[in-house]
Amino acid sequence: MLKPVDIQNKEFEKKLKGYDCDAVDDFLDIVIQDYDALCKENAALRDKIKLLNETVDHYKDAEDTIQRSLDVATQSARDIKDNANMEAEAIINRAKLDATRLARQIDDEHIKKHQEMLKIKQEVDTYRARIKTVCENLIKAVDDI
Repeated sequence: MLKPVDIQNKEFEKKLKGYDCDAVDDFLDIVIQDYDALCKENAALRDKIKLLNETVDHYKDAEDTIQRSLDVATQSARDIKDNANMEAEAIINRAKLDATRLARQIDDEHIKKHQEMLKIKQEVDTYRARIKTVCENLIKAVDDI
């Protein structure tokens, strides 16, 4: 690539019917200034492109890190949900077993109370029969007098 110094140091042969040297030198000075400005701008733009590429790379790395974190969080959420579901099922199963055991206890107590009631009813019937027999014997004894 041509440098501004190369333009400035360039010498041309002088010929008889050539261009006006002062006009050419003035024009070359303008070209050198513009070319120098373009070279500086080009270098600045290359630096800016490099910086922007580094920034893009940084954000890509950050995006990858965030994606990995999101994947880990998603898996953790699934694990927590699965554990919660398993725990809920275990609680429900324990509750069903407790309910079955409680129902069995209630049934056993009901049967026991029913048997006690039948026993008491039988005792009442036995006492009634004895009282009736005693009363009949008393009536007979009174009739015999």
